[in-house]
Amino acid sequence: MAQAANRWDMNAASILSTVISKPTDERIITDVGAKGLTMQTRTKGITATRGLGLIKGHPDAEIFAVYDEHAIIYNKELRDKVKVGDVLEFIPNHICPVVNLYDYAYLVNKGQVVEKIPVECRGKLQ
Repeated sequence: MAQAANRWDMNAASILSTVISKPTDERIITDVGAKGLTMQTRTKGITATRGLGLIKGHPDAEIFAVYDEHAIIYNKELRDKVKVGDVLEFIPNHICPVVNLYDYAYLVNKGQVVEKIPVECRGKLQ
């Protein structure tokens, strides 16, 4: 995994996603997909990542595929650690289009929401 600052905490934004299914010995399905993460990849340069996004705290796992409302992860070790209902934190490959997909952003400090701010530019593409 390449990180521009080589630190997870230098990522300005992340997306929370809930584990909704573990249908095989290595597959996990979560409740956010292309409508929440986009389908962009980053394959070159200092921001290159594997897959369609990273999973915070799980450097050997990545988002393999996304559909409209679901993400698919293939990683036996992570699959064995999580249970249905657990929340995973995704680091999107490209935050700019992701921000445009949400009505609000939540500022978090030490795990606590400290402010909810509207994304006023949401859907303002012309």
